[in-house]
Amino acid sequence: MHKTIEVGTNAAMPVAAAQKLIMLVDDDPIFRRITSGFLESQGYKVVEAEDGLDGLQKLRNHEPDLILCDLSMPILDGIEFVEEVSLEYPSMPLIVVSATDDIADVAKALRFGIKDFLPKPIGNHEHLACAIENTLDDSDNHLSDQRDFSSQWFRIDSGDVPEEQELHWHLEYLDDNPSAAKDLLHALLPDKDTSQGDWKCGYRLLQSTDVMPLVVDYAWLMNGQFAFYIVDSNSEGQHGAATTLLVRALFHDYLRNLKCFNADLKDLATLLEKGIKCSDCSTPVKALFGIADLSEGTLSILPAGLDAQWANGYLSQHINAGEMLGDNCLKNFITTDLNIQSACQLTLSCLGSSSFSLDIYRGANA
Repeated sequence: MHKTIEVGTNAAMPVAAAQKLIMLVDDDPIFRRITSGFLESQGYKVVEAEDGLDGLQKLRNHEPDLILCDLSMPILDGIEFVEEVSLEYPSMPLIVVSATDDIADVAKALRFGIKDFLPKPIGNHEHLACAIENTLDDSDNHLSDQRDFSSQWFRIDSGDVPEEQELHWHLEYLDDNPSAAKDLLHALLPDKDTSQGDWKCGYRLLQSTDVMPLVVDYAWLMNGQFAFYIVDSNSEGQHGAATTLLVRALFHDYLRNLKCFNADLKDLATLLEKGIKCSDCSTPVKALFGIADLSEGTLSILPAGLDAQWANGYLSQHINAGEMLGDNCLKNFITTDLNIQSACQLTLSCLGSSSFSLDIYRGANA
């Protein structure tokens, strides 16, 4: 439900709309006219640009609170425009509204920091109004730079999940368009190699294009920890993509709210289990979570439905799959303090569909 403020005696508008300027960048004049009319009816002020170059030029004379832009435009396309804006105006919130058939383009835009995307044609302008209001609310509360786009979709706050979690309408779209969901998850895979100080981590992933993908993500923490997860989005239920995005949102939200504390696998699993139970658009999935404490040279692993094998060149250990994430994976045994030595490797495979390996090593060791 939108918060409202009274204007005059009879009118009401969303709080976020009051005195807010939105830049609309789209080469379709009909779409601009219809969308501008709707936004103005909601109480927003609007400045229009007919392509990305025009948008960059008008940014020199206007200071919008939010930008709506298309991806498919002449002269300077939406991806180039989003990239330029992210470099020149890093705190500027952007929402993509596009009819692109290539979901990888959307994922690329998401990596440049856009806060939301909506496919054209917009069948329900309430979706647009909700996306704008939520994004402006984050910006006003200085949360915009911190939120991962999936956290924006799930509206996760302060590392907690409301008892009645309302998921964004995007998840219905992904459930109804499995090929788009598959492309999005593929495109959101992080860089294969990453490093911090003397430590390096790299993953290799081979998988069939015929099934929903195995998804990996990771984050470096300020205290020298490296946290990661692997999720098999090819769930037995119908909400594998939605659940994978929920895991992504909760994972990053949990780490973002740690402050100076160490990440803890039990705490993370508790939050994830609660999130899945609160969501009507999620289902149990096979997963695995790990935290490497590189200051101590140790690795801890919580399996949640995925079998794995760990080795450091001297010792090896099998990690039993246990219960899936969403089926009380907290019952599973957490393997702690595995000695990384100078290097270690974690491997797993899903028969006939994918194989994965993660290498953690110091310096030039392979």
